Amino acid sequence: MTCPSTASTEQQLREELSRSLGARPYRMWFSNTAVQCNDDSIEIFAATPLAASWINERFSAVIEDAAKTTFGRDIPVRISVTKEQREESSTQRTPHRQPQKPVRRQTRQLLSFDDFVIGTCNQLACSAAKQISQEDGRMVSPLFIHGSCGVGKTHLLQAICKHAAKTSASKVRYVTAEQFTNEFIASSRSGEFSRFRNRYRYLDLLAIDDVHFVASKTKTQEELVHTLDAAGLRGARLVLASDEEPRQIRRLNRALANRFVAGMIAEIQRPDRETRTNIIQRLSQAQGIELTNGAVDRLASQAIGSIREIQGMVTRLRATATLFEQRDTDTIGVDTVERLLRSTPHTTQPIRIADVIEATSARSGFAVLEIRGRSRASNIVLWRSVASYLGRKLTSLSYPELAHALGRKNHSTVHAAVKRIEQLLEKPNHDVRIGEESIDIQEVVDQLTWAIRSCANGSSKNKPRYRMDPNAS
Repeated sequence: MTCPSTASTEQQLREELSRSLGARPYRMWFSNTAVQCNDDSIEIFAATPLAASWINERFSAVIEDAAKTTFGRDIPVRISVTKEQREESSTQRTPHRQPQKPVRRQTRQLLSFDDFVIGTCNQLACSAAKQISQEDGRMVSPLFIHGSCGVGKTHLLQAICKHAAKTSASKVRYVTAEQFTNEFIASSRSGEFSRFRNRYRYLDLLAIDDVHFVASKTKTQEELVHTLDAAGLRGARLVLASDEEPRQIRRLNRALANRFVAGMIAEIQRPDRETRTNIIQRLSQAQGIELTNGAVDRLASQAIGSIREIQGMVTRLRATATLFEQRDTDTIGVDTVERLLRSTPHTTQPIRIADVIEATSARSGFAVLEIRGRSRASNIVLWRSVASYLGRKLTSLSYPELAHALGRKNHSTVHAAVKRIEQLLEKPNHDVRIGEESIDIQEVVDQLTWAIRSCANGSSKNKPRYRMDPNAS
């Protein structure tokens, strides 16, 4: 902070703002601001235009009151952005006479490897991505990264392009398959095929995201085959990403599928508990909020599906904390997380015990008939206990009804099974050994809970069903 008044007066203004707003809102919105004090005005410089707009809309009156209290008179307050932000905005509105290379300009807003949280679920894909971003990374080209939505595929593709463009004079292009398709259609209508092909065939690195988009688009697939061949012959590194493994993409041209599997294939799985915990901590720090270990663990137990789901929960948690938490409380605890979870129900559809048993069967590898059967093998008994616990937790069935659904003669068996899982979850260490395998029972319960609720949120049509008769084939 720089101003002609004394440092003590400046500090008084900040302290008054902190007292009026509360410690957390002040830290969120004003810790990264600069303040310039003149005899007849005060100007606050925010780090981004969005932050400036938010401060102006939400806190103008509070700032004016704080300034009046500090300086003893009414002083106009102006909310602005830093000089660097103004210059950047001006640059974006008015292009230079000699613009930078398109590749450099394109990669400015791309995500980087520094922002990517590495875990066992994505370690191989991240390692391959870093390798292909180097000039000598052709040995893993083409690199095909696949995984479900929101697990970090786009992040890695953008990081590859950003790193390659920064570390060499390479010609790099990042594009989605939809954009590639639209450009191809436009060139077909205008007859400018040569211009379109020059954009893609004379590159050092080409990254195409959401490549499953071209499925069933015959002409686009043919053009993409020729593009990959031409770029590859020139020594370009190729990176592709899809929601599915290339051989599982329906209506995909066989020639194109063969190109995809010619290099390295890396899968990104849904984030495991440790990775989710690290992501939550990283996001909360970026948003200027502090969480207790219990709050982080509770969030990690709920945000299972994707990184976007985690981002959404942290964003909602921040809003919930701002609205409901005491201003003098700096750390967000489990109570706030529970309030958030209660305000956002997981599903509006009733959960069927059949879905619980099917999900448990799919996760364990044991058939539904084995889960509902009479086997006393320890591994089957454990998974049967998990199904019992989830049935009690997620459905409204009574113990006798659960016993009937699980093929048990006596409901006391189900009651004992539920109690067993509850005791395991209460232990500090949730690992359970089954033969030579050790599983984290808490993670198993969280993953199954998410899968079952996702099934309930989906359409009831075409859901897999099975007959509850244990003698059915």
